Formats: sequence, structure tokens, C-alpha cells
Amino acid sequence: MSKFKILSVDDEPTNQLVIDEILEDEYEVKLVYTGEECLETVKEFSPDLILLDVNMPGIDGYETCVKLKEDSETRSIPVIFLSALSSTEEKLKGYEAGADDYIPKPFDHNDLLNKIAQLLSDNSSASLVVSAEDKANDNKENEELLKELQSSRSVAMEAMRYTSDLGTVVKFYEESALCKTFDELMKTVFVTTNSLALNCSMQIRDGSEVFNKSSSGDISPMEISVLDVSKDKGRFFDFNTRTIMNYEHSSILIKNMPIDDDKRYGVMKDILGALGNGAEERVRTIILERAMVSNREQVIVLIQETFKSINYQHILRSREGSEIMESMIKDVQQTIESMDLLSYQEEQLEAIMESFRQRNEMHINAGLDLTEASQEALASLNSIFEVLE
Repeated sequence: MSKFKILSVDDEPTNQLVIDEILEDEYEVKLVYTGEECLETVKEFSPDLILLDVNMPGIDGYETCVKLKEDSETRSIPVIFLSALSSTEEKLKGYEAGADDYIPKPFDHNDLLNKIAQLLSDNSSASLVVSAEDKANDNKENEELLKELQSSRSVAMEAMRYTSDLGTVVKFYEESALCKTFDELMKTVFVTTNSLALNCSMQIRDGSEVFNKSSSGDISPMEISVLDVSKDKGRFFDFNTRTIMNYEHSSILIKNMPIDDDKRYGVMKDILGALGNGAEERVRTIILERAMVSNREQVIVLIQETFKSINYQHILRSREGSEIMESMIKDVQQTIESMDLLSYQEEQLEAIMESFRQRNEMHINAGLDLTEASQEALASLNSIFEVLE
């Protein structure tokens, strides 16, 4: 089986030697030193993946990546930026240029190998279906045709469309209230954005874990990185056709905002603001519901242990009382025997003592085991919690 081909682009020979040494055992590697060389070599070499430096003489890595993604013959080749520049702005520029991942230098060798293997695997699977870029182009053509039709419509039609969009968000509020998990909520968000002809990704943060998902399926490492670095950039963070809405527990990345239509763009900002607020509130509710379930379980366990302790102490004390009573009855019987009573008097006293013993045993046995009562109490508590939920 032939090896995957990797084209490495970096103007530093030392860096290239390191790359070659890391990859040569598993991949067929070709080294070039400028963006111009990359563009000249790429079609002839036909790499399965490109490693691209940012700072190079001539055209830099960003411009090189843009040219690769503009060419229909090379746009589907995954690109990983390897750069010493790792600020938020640099990563956003890499995402905007079309890169699939951004790895800061110096990098961990195993991390690089793992990311290359993952991207090659994802790209191989993607080659079995229609390319996402072709779909995007078709969508763009459809949007242009739609705009031409919209230009001939009246203000009444625009009002109807706005009402329809609001209805979509109202429907989201209704359906999101039924979501019990973050995965269900993100799917509901994507159903709404798809109905608005918007492509998006979403990140949810519950304080201990981070959940990422895309409306188109698997979310790319680059998009995850952009969501991570942009979550503190304000409520609306715009760059080119993309907008990120940030909240305390969630962020939504819209990847195809209608920037060529000012009116539609403004409407979408309003609609998306309502959608984002609703999604964030449902995230908060799910977090609270999870905490409530956890607290309820802790309370139930605590009460169970308390009942067990009470039951044990009750049984222990009842047995001790029974033993004391038996000892006292024996002492009384011995005393009776020493009193030299008549036979019928002894029989009367023994009958009284036996009756007392039986009543005492009945009393002890009636309250000997609290297990059934404790189980009924726990069932009642569970019912109370269910009503509160």
C-alpha cells in the first residue's frame, strides 16, 4: 500500500530537517521553502496534506493557503499551519484563510503525528461523498438566485419573511424546553439555524466539561480553537462572513452571515440574538437540573443511612430491654418461691407474670423493625422531589 504524501513548506532548512525526520518513516515527504514553490509543486506532487509555515519570503503562509483554497484542484487538500505565531488574531487569520488546524511552534512530535493522522482519516472519509466546498458553491449560487428573486418582492413579502423567522425562533423556544441533554439542545439549535439557511457550530461549557458540535457533522479542530480563543471577545464577535455569539456557558459560530445584504444582516443579528439567549438559558437550566438530580441522590443516600442507623439502634435497645425484662421475671419467680405461698397463690402470680411477659413481647415486636416504615418514607420523599422537578 502506497504511503500518504505530505508537502512541507518552510523557509528554514533546520525546521525542514526536523519535519522530514519525524515523518519519513510513515509518509512520503516533499520539502519546499517558499509559498511560490508550494503553488508550483502542489499539482505535480499531489500531496494528501500540506504543512505550511506562516512567515516566509515572498507570499506568506496565509496568502499561500488562500490561493490553495481558491483553486478547485487543491482546495480539498488539508492544510496545517506550523507557526511560532500563536496569538488569537493569528489563529483567526489561519481559520479565515481556510486552514484545517493551527499548531504553534515548538510542537510536540506525537501531537503533530496524531493530528496529521486524524486529518488524513477525515479527508479520506470525506472523499467518498460530495465535497463540502462544492456544496458551499452550490449554496452560494442558490443564494444569489434567491437574492435576485427577493429584489422583486414587495415590503409585505419582507414582513412575512421576518414574521416567519420569528416563528422559527418561537418554535425553538418551545422545542428547547423539552431538551434534557446538551446534545439534544445543540441538535435543536441546528434545526433552527438550518431553517434560516445558516451553517453553524456550537460550544457548551458546563464548568467541568466542554462540548463541541457542528451543524454539518464533525467539528474541525480549527473551529474548536477559534471558539476557544473567542469566547471572551464580547457578545457578538464579527470577522468577515462569520459571527460568534458568546455567553457564559455557550458560544455559537455562524459561518455564512449575509454580509452582502445589509437589511437581511441586521434581521439575522436580531433573530440570532433571540436564539442565542434562549439557548443559553436552556443550558443554564440543564446545568441546574443536573445539580438538582445529584443533590437529590445525595439527600436520599443520607436519609437511607440515617434510617438504617435509627433502625439498628432501635433493635439494639429493644433487645436490651427484653433481656432486662427476662432477668427481672426470673428474679421475681425466685422471690415467689422463697415466700412459701400457697399453690393457688403461686399460680396466680405466675399467670400475672406470664401475661406481662406476653404483652411486653407484643410491644417489642410491634416496633422491632423500622425498615418498612423507612422505605415508605423514602418513597414519599421521592414523590416530593418529582413534584418539585
